[in-house]
Amino acid sequence: MKNLCLKRLTLVFVILLAVSQCIRAEEGGEKKQKPYSSSTSFSLLMTSGNAEDLTLGLDTEQNLNLDKNQIQFKGNIIYSESKGDKESEIYSSHLEYKRILSSKAYLTGIGMWERNVLSGYNHRLSLSVGGGYLWMKSEKLEFSSEAAIGWSKENNVDKGKDNSISLSFASLLISSKLKVRVSKTSEFAYQEIFFLNLDDSKDYRLSSLASLSVAISGNLALKMSYQLKHNHKPVPGFKNTDHYLLSSLVMNF
Repeated sequence: MKNLCLKRLTLVFVILLAVSQCIRAEEGGEKKQKPYSSSTSFSLLMTSGNAEDLTLGLDTEQNLNLDKNQIQFKGNIIYSESKGDKESEIYSSHLEYKRILSSKAYLTGIGMWERNVLSGYNHRLSLSVGGGYLWMKSEKLEFSSEAAIGWSKENNVDKGKDNSISLSFASLLISSKLKVRVSKTSEFAYQEIFFLNLDDSKDYRLSSLASLSVAISGNLALKMSYQLKHNHKPVPGFKNTDHYLLSSLVMNF
């Protein structure tokens, strides 16, 4: 257990070192605004002795802006174990392409993938196309929303059996995002995502994410985030609601 924890801790430090090198290279260049931006959050807790616990969180967002074309990638990992027993193992990724139509409207293509065996699903893949609108944007406030329709494929756990259950269906995705600049060094963000199985109106999901980040230097910030995921029709044998609360160190460049 200790050797495994040390290996994972070493991996985290290697990632931190690699990102810090990128930050130094960015700082050494020109100060003008770049078409590429990145934000990565790390959270880590490891205890040993009377209790042997490990909790690791990683959340990254990469943005590429090329005139009227924008590409955004988001990745998230949450892993925890206690005395060698896995308590949580969550992976998710989000890739979005935007084609800007005007100062407020845009078209979008979205690909999402998730894995959370402890909540009953081995894989969830969703591909959607739609559009979005920027309702408000200022130095202190930004609010936008999106709607997209597409196709989803799932592979879920068949609890108590060795096999799994696969299904595919048409889906609808609606999301809204709010950003509020609280002060010169702090920002509040809130996002709500609604996902609907168009083949089964009772199968819908809500995902809420709220975070407050406070800058401690030009590239570093502290962030407290809370996420709630609710499946109205969960995989049989599993609970329908999960909660996550993380305190993280954020690196921006």
